[in-house]
Amino acid sequence: MPQPQDNARAVFLIILIFWLATSPDSGPGLIAGPALIKNRLARQRYALGILNSTQWGDFSPRLVDDPPETESKYLNLTGFREEDGYDWEDLPRFKDRCEEWSKNAVGIPEAAEPVWQNATGVVHGRWQRANASIPRYHSSYNLSDISPGVAWAGSNSDWGRNTTGSEGKIMVRLEDNEDAATDPEKIDKMILEKAEIRAREVSATVTIDDVEGTGSSWEMRLHGVHWPRQGAMLLTTTSEKFAGIFGLPHLTTRPTYFESSQALLNRTLDKALDRKEQHTFTDQIDPWSSTLDSPGEAWNPSPHCEYLMYIQVHPLNQDLLGVQPSLTGPENVAKAIQDIENELRFPQGTGHRSIPRLQMSAIVYSPDCAFFLETKGPPAFAPADGLHMVGVKQEIFLHSVSTFLLGLALVVFGQLQLLKLQMRETSTPSTLGRVSFYTGCMMLLADGMLFTGAAAWSFSASTTLLPSLAITCVSFLSMTVGIFFLAEIHKVQEPEWRRQERERERERQNTPANTVGNAPSSRQTPTNGTPLPSTSPPIIIPSDQDIDAEISENTGNNNNATLPAPVTAGTTAPSAQNLRTQLSNIFGRLLLIGISTLFLSLAAASWRPSFRAAYFNILLFAYLSLWVPQIYRNVYRNCRRALSWRFVVGQSVLRLLPIAYFYMLPNNFAFAEPDWKAFTALAGWLWVQIWILVAQSVLGPRFGVPKGWMPEAWEYHPVLREDNVEAGGLPIGLVATPTSPTSLERVRTGEETKGADRRRTNTHVIDCAICREVLEVPVVRAGDEDPTAGGVAGVFARRAYMVTPCRHIFHSACLEGWMRFRLQCPICREELPPL
Repeated sequence: MPQPQDNARAVFLIILIFWLATSPDSGPGLIAGPALIKNRLARQRYALGILNSTQWGDFSPRLVDDPPETESKYLNLTGFREEDGYDWEDLPRFKDRCEEWSKNAVGIPEAAEPVWQNATGVVHGRWQRANASIPRYHSSYNLSDISPGVAWAGSNSDWGRNTTGSEGKIMVRLEDNEDAATDPEKIDKMILEKAEIRAREVSATVTIDDVEGTGSSWEMRLHGVHWPRQGAMLLTTTSEKFAGIFGLPHLTTRPTYFESSQALLNRTLDKALDRKEQHTFTDQIDPWSSTLDSPGEAWNPSPHCEYLMYIQVHPLNQDLLGVQPSLTGPENVAKAIQDIENELRFPQGTGHRSIPRLQMSAIVYSPDCAFFLETKGPPAFAPADGLHMVGVKQEIFLHSVSTFLLGLALVVFGQLQLLKLQMRETSTPSTLGRVSFYTGCMMLLADGMLFTGAAAWSFSASTTLLPSLAITCVSFLSMTVGIFFLAEIHKVQEPEWRRQERERERERQNTPANTVGNAPSSRQTPTNGTPLPSTSPPIIIPSDQDIDAEISENTGNNNNATLPAPVTAGTTAPSAQNLRTQLSNIFGRLLLIGISTLFLSLAAASWRPSFRAAYFNILLFAYLSLWVPQIYRNVYRNCRRALSWRFVVGQSVLRLLPIAYFYMLPNNFAFAEPDWKAFTALAGWLWVQIWILVAQSVLGPRFGVPKGWMPEAWEYHPVLREDNVEAGGLPIGLVATPTSPTSLERVRTGEETKGADRRRTNTHVIDCAICREVLEVPVVRAGDEDPTAGGVAGVFARRAYMVTPCRHIFHSACLEGWMRFRLQCPICREELPPL
């Protein structure tokens, strides 16, 4: 009969195959695909011809307050036509704001301050929304007229990438490669310096968080032109309903910008179209698409808001450049900036005190959705409200990522070393039975998710390849050692789990009979008058043995097959193959949980910020609850300490360090905002767990826990009383009788001690059979009450000795060390209940 897990796998596989078979194919197929690509390339080639044949001033749309007789000019490009109905009335407003912000940042064009010539880096900040003169909605456009021949998906619904909130966040990842196409195309290094490059290609990936509006987050790809001397950039999205890159020169603010960008785009766009026309079958992706990693947009595009983005690079802090005050002219500052950029790209060992940060301001304009987004900063806002967009150069950013990955690899290596040391200490069945299997599962799950993420990062990493490979290898080793440790724990604790399962099964079978009637007496008599047998005393079963399986095996070997099996008989012990099957099922569940958590975490990146923060806080709270199963295991097994303090404290600190990096460090590479309150709550929760483990070790695992909440367990530190002699309560060797002068001589009465509480006890002295040293045991006198029996003082007093079920007494340290290797009494070899 197949296992339930096998049935679940089969059902899951069938559902997966059915889903893949019935998923709609957004592609046009092998025959129609190249035809669609050729049509798109023909439209783009026509748009390039329009760009070549136009000049500055050919695009002059009508303004809102212009009289009807005012002459207006439009371009025969998609989105630039008058009949398309885009919000070009606010284009002069956009250009005026761009010039105003450039003037505030670098000054007038004739005396502009030097800025970074290479703007490659990552910046982030906050934006504020402003409405356009005339509002636009998705119902204001007829996409069939704007882009005929294109099948739009969801054209009657709200468009994507629409920003409705008044404020939000923005992050820009710029790719300003100095090897990209430039204008002029070829530069004579002997004549022209890099600062003489008039224009260069640039692209950016922009992430916008609509915090106060829809709460969503999206990414888009923009392409454009960078004018390095002025530190200005103009980027645009391009789609089937907006030929942004082909009309970009007409959106610039100056004639010089128009000339350089037109010359650059005429050459680069023509080369790109030539390559696409030669590979229509193999390369079917639009190079200027604004959608990231979505080939389906080429076949069934969905309408979304289009964007223009003007970025102005701000001057550097001259105090960090190291330029002498007497040499702070524009030429010397530009030379210092060039030296820093050369050192970042090609390190030669030239030292700098610190690298100035990358600061930019941006204006985002949507001509179809009709709104503006402006970064918050001076002079419109106080510096406390924002500094526009601030970040670091790409080299500094990659260095931060590499440093974090190397630090994380060291953290995981430290976790691995602690785990290896703990495995040495818990190498016997007795010690393995104390460790919580679920605590190990939580650590293994975290290490497995880290390995999966690091391996996926390594496939696409270039600059950070070596650090990512290091953390991949270390996390794989940690995961492998963790699997081996869990396998050893499972092998020891599996008989206990089967025994508990059989007990629960018997309780379910006996529940109807027990609920028929409950007599008040402890002894029930059947209807025929025959008394029922009395309840037998409990049998102590060590964690590394399964007595039920042995009884079942012995019963099966009995020649008298007609005799019924005892009630404790169960199935035979599982074979090694069955153990491997059980382990594979457990690890399969962990794998499924890990993969599901990874995909859910990736999806959470686009959630509303409040939901995203709550999700990650809950996820980390569950992850940092790794000692909760161990606390429960200690209570259930009546075990004071299963793991070394070095392992508990070390693992807690090391697993908290990566979380502290993102929650406490403002300049982390993910640009996550610090959250001291959440980190304090997470660290406090972990600290509380450690203190509970300490309290269990000092006061006992069941100190303060009601007796009825957990199954009965042997108390190795009982209160010893002289009036329990008849009941066998005193250990062997502590019973003082007149015929035993040796024992009488070894008893010191309470009159020899001082204090009222000490007069109620006798201190008996006996030799420990393990270490052969003297053991002093306090015994309560007959008829007296020990005032410290239930308090902390009594717990500490009884911690010095341990009494076995066979009434032998030893030093606590001696017997604990003995029971790490053997669960038998050192004197009579009786089985001992595990700690």
